[in-house]
Amino acid sequence: MASGKRKSREAPKTNAGKTELRNWGVSLAVAAIAVAVLIAISATVNPLFGRYVHWDWMAGVAPVSFTALALAIRRRWV
Repeated sequence: MASGKRKSREAPKTNAGKTELRNWGVSLAVAAIAVAVLIAISATVNPLFGRYVHWDWMAGVAPVSFTALALAIRRRWV
């Protein structure tokens, strides 16, 4: 066997473009803080413009946003 060739059962030494996933705890904490801050800003700014916060919408938007943001942070998309 030539010395310059890698054996078929050896794993490549590089990560082949894959990134390491973040810890779930960190991802969930950052997502929770981000969603809480956005809800607080919305609840503060909307009345200044004479609008009300539609909490029934927030009951659906907040969990979806939290889940999407937690996955994005975990997979290092953000």
